[in-house]
Amino acid sequence: MYMKSEDVPTYGTNSTASDDEVIAKALSIIKRRLTKPGEVMSSPLLIKNYLIIELAELEHEVFVAIFLDAQHRVLEYREMFRGTLTQTSVYPREVVKRALELGASAIILVHNHPSGDPSPSPEDLEVTRRLAEAGRILGVTLLDHVVWSRCGDFRSLRDESPQLFSPAP
Repeated sequence: MYMKSEDVPTYGTNSTASDDEVIAKALSIIKRRLTKPGEVMSSPLLIKNYLIIELAELEHEVFVAIFLDAQHRVLEYREMFRGTLTQTSVYPREVVKRALELGASAIILVHNHPSGDPSPSPEDLEVTRRLAEAGRILGVTLLDHVVWSRCGDFRSLRDESPQLFSPAP
């Protein structure tokens, strides 16, 4: 890959870029690679690596949807809702509406807990159940809902509460 010299920061006594600028540039490259349309979200580790970049420093909650095609390639990463330090209002209708607009066949939901505790709240569990149910009716599979903490810990609701993703009896 050819890079122009102005794209490559230098170090040393004649440094043209600070450490923070180099880190910011590296993070933007990683973010671009992980969210480019067509990227396959094939593992929780890939999702976690992306979340480290995107959510680690936030001091407020955000609710994100990663919309995927039938082969689990990224169609779109979108911050759907933004909240306060302790809560975010989530409207399942808007998430499903966007999935249908994109022709998505699957969704991965993510939201952060800036407090540092990735334990899902009762509201987190309920919105997951509602979105899984709505998706089932409309042919959009909810693959997971990941709760992320600013400490870097995360919880997969698919792993911890698989019954939320199953049809009601």
